[in-house]
Amino acid sequence: MAFGPQFWATAGLTALLGVIAFVSFMAYWSLRRMDDVVLRARMYMNRKRLFRGLLSIAIGMITFFVLVLVALVGVAMDIALPSEISLVAFVASFVFIGFGCYDFYGLSRPPAARRGPTPGGK
Repeated sequence: MAFGPQFWATAGLTALLGVIAFVSFMAYWSLRRMDDVVLRARMYMNRKRLFRGLLSIAIGMITFFVLVLVALVGVAMDIALPSEISLVAFVASFVFIGFGCYDFYGLSRPPAARRGPTPGGK
């Protein structure tokens, strides 16, 4: 079995979808476990992060869609897209989607507990 460009493109796409699935499920699970009142308050307080995450994922998916569309049109017209352009577009879509998923994961995490000094000086 040769590890040619088709294999690496498939492996990259699979990795992208796997990361999206894992991070989205973790964000969903964290949000599901939150109390309703706390969830409403966190959504209001973190609305900028929510909108930034949605915009990042939208830009990443649009970039990925355009890449696939250009590749399909190129195949239909028998024109090859330079590999550097397709690699840059794929990496850009991966980065945008990853950044958006990270925002959603950060949105779902509970705030860090701040502990003051304990009795006994420990």
